[in-house]
Amino acid sequence: MEYLKETIIWNNSLLKYLISVIVFAVSLIAMNIILILFLKVLLKLNTKLQNEFIVNLAKSIKKRLRPLIFIIALSFARVGLVLPKEVSGYWTKIVVVFFIIFVVMFICDIISNFSNNYLSNKKGVVISDGIITILKALIWVIGFLTILSNLGVNVNTFIAGLGIGGVAVAFAAQSIIADLFNYFVIVFDKPFLKGDYIQIDADKGVVEYIGIKSTRIRRNSGEQLLISNTNLLASRIQNYRILEKRRQYMMLGVEYSTPLEKLKVIPDILKTVIETNNTEFVSARFIEFADSSLNFEVIYYVNTADYNEFVRVVEDINYKIIDEFNKLGVGFAFPSRTLYISKE
Repeated sequence: MEYLKETIIWNNSLLKYLISVIVFAVSLIAMNIILILFLKVLLKLNTKLQNEFIVNLAKSIKKRLRPLIFIIALSFARVGLVLPKEVSGYWTKIVVVFFIIFVVMFICDIISNFSNNYLSNKKGVVISDGIITILKALIWVIGFLTILSNLGVNVNTFIAGLGIGGVAVAFAAQSIIADLFNYFVIVFDKPFLKGDYIQIDADKGVVEYIGIKSTRIRRNSGEQLLISNTNLLASRIQNYRILEKRRQYMMLGVEYSTPLEKLKVIPDILKTVIETNNTEFVSARFIEFADSSLNFEVIYYVNTADYNEFVRVVEDINYKIIDEFNKLGVGFAFPSRTLYISKE
């Protein structure tokens, strides 16, 4: 024991170092135990609520507090040690910086969790990914300015400098600023939402992401279309989100050799085939003597907004039409020419 007291290293005895290690270990274990108990209570409370928000909150608390607990335990351990003033000053600033960073990260986790697991389930409440990104960026800016203030930097001068530089940046980034303003137009005017099936000029697809600079759309063919918000709003947009049913129009041509009795029953057959699906039959009429066919105009609605389901129903109807025409002995016409050869 005397050896530990008398041996001095960097103005502290070995005994003090040993006590600091013990304090560090005990405080680290104690705080982790408290954290584990708190998380168990939180998750036990959630067994009745079954709320995904609380589950993700517990994960975030565990993830963000573990490094912070380590730093706090080090702070407890250094209390009994004699450190140079410079080291003590730097240590305090380091602890403050880490504390602010972890608090900012935890707040960002809560925002993402709240948006994904609460607001997304609320009817009539739509929060775009870009809004969440802007909010997180704002929190990081506040945290950064707080860190600078604690490090002794004059924040007011720093902000004034950013204001002057911001004017120059604004001129150099006019297109980006235009996209940003158009992003807010999309968010507040809501011409479309994430998950909507839209058509932009000749392109069709599902909106996957609405960003500050651009919007991403997944085409029917599988590839992703990336288009700036400015160009997007300058285009003609067709939104199928509020579509309750889809209209199908087709022209069926049968052979000129089809007997009149069979031509007269074709509309009733088409009506019977179409009405067996989730559809609203409108009409099926013999309307035209074409060059190579007798044409029937067929119109009906499929009671779905989903494009894939619409295509499936139309496909099923087409198969049934072919089957019924085969049973009736009616052939589909195709472009053809009859050549008459004179013997003279």
